[in-house]
Parts: sequence; C-alpha cells; structure tokens
Amino acid sequence: MTTSSAFLQAEGIFPIPKSVIRHHGKTIFGPMKEWHTKGRIAPALLLTGTSGIGKRHVAYFIAQWILCERNGFSKNEASEYGGDLFGTAPPIEAGDPLTEPCGECASCQRAIHGSWVDFVEIAPDPETGTLKIEQFRRMKESLGFGAHEGAYRIHLIPNADRMTPQAANSVLKILEEPPRGWLFFLTTNDPSLVLPTVLSRCQVLRLKPFDSATLDELLLGSDVPAQRKAVCLELAQGSWGKATALASDEIWEYRTEFFDFLKSPQSHLNRLIDWTSQDNQAGEQQLSRFALLLDQLEHMLFDLIRWSLEPKDPTRHGWSNLDGAAALASHAQSMTKQLGGPDQARLFWIERAERLARARQESLSPVNRKLLIQDLLMPFLK
Repeated sequence: MTTSSAFLQAEGIFPIPKSVIRHHGKTIFGPMKEWHTKGRIAPALLLTGTSGIGKRHVAYFIAQWILCERNGFSKNEASEYGGDLFGTAPPIEAGDPLTEPCGECASCQRAIHGSWVDFVEIAPDPETGTLKIEQFRRMKESLGFGAHEGAYRIHLIPNADRMTPQAANSVLKILEEPPRGWLFFLTTNDPSLVLPTVLSRCQVLRLKPFDSATLDELLLGSDVPAQRKAVCLELAQGSWGKATALASDEIWEYRTEFFDFLKSPQSHLNRLIDWTSQDNQAGEQQLSRFALLLDQLEHMLFDLIRWSLEPKDPTRHGWSNLDGAAALASHAQSMTKQLGGPDQARLFWIERAERLARARQESLSPVNRKLLIQDLLMPFLK
C-alpha cells in the first residue's frame, strides 16, 4: 500500500514555495554539497522538526534533486557506482547547481507532474494513522530490484514514529543491509519516539521552525485579514501548517466556537466535541481537527497562566489570542472568583495543561478520541 507523488501533488507538494527552501536551505544545503563532493549519499536520512514545518516538502525537494539528470547522480545506474552501500557518483558537470534540481530535465518534469517512478511514499493505515507491516509489504517484494530510470530508488516513510514495532523491525532489517541504489527518507516530529536502532542508522537533519517574516511571506496571496494574520503568526510557533490552518475561514469560525465554550461551557460542549470528533485525513500542512483542538487549548491555557502571574484587570491584559480577548477575560474572572483567587485558578490551568500534554502522547496510540476530548473539556464545566 503505497502512495504515488501524483496523489500528493493534489495536496500541494509542488510547486514548493521558494521561501520554504530558502529557510530550510540553512540546514540542508551543507549536507547536499557534501554528498555531491564526496559522490555518496547516506542510505537513510531522517528529517526532524516540529509539526507543520515542511518536512515532507523538503524530502520531495531532496528527492527531486537527487533524481535530477543534470547534477551527476543519475548519470549511471546505481550498479556502476561501486560496491559500497552508498555508491559513487560521477563528477559534476560544469555549471550544474549543487543545491537544487534544474526543474527542466525529464526527471524533474516527471516529479513536478506526479509521474516519477523511482520515488514512493509509504501511506499510513487510513483508519489508525499508523504504519503497519502491511504498508511495507510491496516495498519488500521489490527488494533486489534497482531504479527504473535513474541511479536511485527513494522510499519516503513519513511520521516514522508511527511505525508499529513489527514495521519498525522490518525496516531495520532492510537498513542493516540496504539494497544497492536504495535510499530511505524518514520524517518525525520527535526523534526520541523512533526505534533507537533505526535512528542510529540515519543521517539526521534537524529542520528549524520558520521565523515570522517567512511565515508572513508564505501567507501572502491568501487574502488573510491583518488582525487574523497577526494572531496566526503569534500562535503558529514557527509552524507553516499551524499558520495556514489558523488562517482558514473554517478554523477561524471554530475558534469563535471555542471561545464561546470558555464563556458558556455547558451550552457549547457537545458542538465542540462533535466538530473535533469528525476528523479529517490531514497531511502535514493540514493539521487534523483533533490536533487543532489541542493547540487551541494549549494556547489558551498558556495565555491564562501568564495572566495569573501578574493578575491585573483581565479586560486590559494583552492576550496573545487577540480574537478571544473578551472570552479569556471573562473566563479568568469567573475561575478566579469560583476557585478563590488567581493562584488557585493558575493551579487549575496548570493541571489542565499537564493533562493536555499526556493526551498528546496518548493520541499517538489507537484511542477513542471522542472520549479523550471529553476528558479534556469536562473539567471546565465544574
């Protein structure tokens, strides 16, 4: 069960915004130049970084660059590169770029139009979102076969931390003796969740969050109102995916529902739970509704905790969630009065933040998310 680039093209992988490559180039261009100079590429590459910063986009960019016909790697078949596990590339042609695909050769055109044959992304189980051993069966059946057209066959394993133990051990066996001309790209938000023996066989590239100026550039052309954009940049924490999601009309309306819940939990609890439970199949740049709920709750709790450290008039406080300032002020006043003071309210919000952190970990395993959402929100009714 694999997903071709043609499917992912519909999710907006190509064209990759230049600002994304410019930002992440600070991390990836050095290794790319080194690979080209030495004529070898590590069999396994792990791209790490917080959710929504474009790890898949970077993986696609590097794959297109490796398979580009003008950079030297694809001049010969992988079997001609030598007997080691990395392979040896022929010398670069004068004038060819070291850090980007040409975008014009036949291989680049196939990549851009979703028709390349030497790059495959392993798709997760549609029901659980995990990577099971069944997802790797077709890949294992092709062991021993080289690239169809160029020098390499590239397999992308997104969210490698979601591999089941059986799947991870299956991948480990391949990485221990990778087939000649095969490359593996893995991505993860948290490398500590990847099987250590798999991690030890990867060259790790740690992608950094975007700065506000780059996020602002990425939101250009989306007709986002100025106040909404300011909130998005403040709350996105360097995540392109979060900024894009927060800027959408649907999520903005959802935030209104969320803040209404703060003012009147009993009246809006069920609607909030129902909306979040009807989750979407989301890519890296389209965060799931469940993830969005956790993010919104986290932003709100941190805002309230910061206020409680200097508990002045909440109606005059500089809330980070500008669009929810009135709801946050009302909630702060209500909880302070109900619990006996700002210190007691802060303890309640800290407890909610700790429960939220545990919920993030619990959601990585198969779990009834509706019950988990109820567990997170019900304490606000007390």
